[in-house]
Amino acid sequence: MSGALTTPLATLIRPQWRPAALTTIRAIHTVIFASVGAAILLVVWDGLWQRPAPRTLAAGAVVLAKSAIFVSNNQVCPLTPLAEQLGATRGSVADIFLPDRFSRRIPVIGGSAMILGLALNARA
Repeated sequence: MSGALTTPLATLIRPQWRPAALTTIRAIHTVIFASVGAAILLVVWDGLWQRPAPRTLAAGAVVLAKSAIFVSNNQVCPLTPLAEQLGATRGSVADIFLPDRFSRRIPVIGGSAMILGLALNARA
């Protein structure tokens, strides 16, 4: 789905700029990954301490929005096709240097933690 948007964008990037563009995409992907992970941890933390707050709602909304984007894009991050079109062998979350064994399980681990956090907050 996102390939229709990223293909024209990738063609605009000159070949000599592609390594720098790919590094930038990896950096952006790392920041997004860390932000969503931190938001999940915040939801779980507030649920464990039974202190839901406006920040919990904001963090949950960020995670749910990212999840909706991921699921609506055929369970592929929208940056993946762009990274691959710019020369990455794999544009997945593995491009932020996580072990393959771990990176393949991120949706399950993150989803499970988020469900736990939502349940704990609902109980509080």
